[in-house]
Amino acid sequence: MAVESFTIEVTERQNLGKSGCNRARREGYIPGVAYHRADKPIAVQVPYKEFTIMAKQARLSQVFTFKSSSSSLDGKAAIVKEIQQDHLKGKVLHVDFQTLKDDEEISIEIPVKLVGESPGVKSDGGVLTLVTHEVSVTCLPKNIPSVIEVDISKLGLGESIHASELALPTGVVLADDPHETIVSVIIPRAVEEEVKPEAAAVAAAAAGAAAPAAGDAAPAAAAKSPAK
Repeated sequence: MAVESFTIEVTERQNLGKSGCNRARREGYIPGVAYHRADKPIAVQVPYKEFTIMAKQARLSQVFTFKSSSSSLDGKAAIVKEIQQDHLKGKVLHVDFQTLKDDEEISIEIPVKLVGESPGVKSDGGVLTLVTHEVSVTCLPKNIPSVIEVDISKLGLGESIHASELALPTGVVLADDPHETIVSVIIPRAVEEEVKPEAAAVAAAAAGAAAPAAGDAAPAAAAKSPAK
């Protein structure tokens, strides 16, 4: 399913530089920039409260549609490329938007969602380990998926699913390493610790059976000794 678009009010920011950013924050806005490699960057600002509410609901691949009095911004779709925050107070200080073009593919990180129940976990006591939480894909903006579903209903104990095995939506191409592990079902450590002593005991028994007994070695040695 393609990701839902959020509409947000965006205005061009006339006051630039540090003082302009501070002024926007005092007036209840988040300063930012909207850019595309083929266009000149535009200094923008978005309402702080509106954006932070949307950001809490947004997915990693969230698309925002601009509503603006500026013809350079109105109706444009964009994704958030970077958010700067005050790490002590948690406030958003700045946001960078990358604008999208309908006929131009984009590389984007999409979150992974596990579906189904692994028999390796349910029946064999394995531990499900999600190794990769998002994957990079390339697609047109209209095809950006909200999540990449990973079916684990056939994932057995000791098995893994790799990026190359993902069932991607139509028009979406993997941009990550195809050999990258997405999810695995591993043997629990307690089981491993039980198996190791058992295996060691079997190996020791096998070694003991192969070695000649001390009593058997003496006659052979005596047989080789010349009679006096």
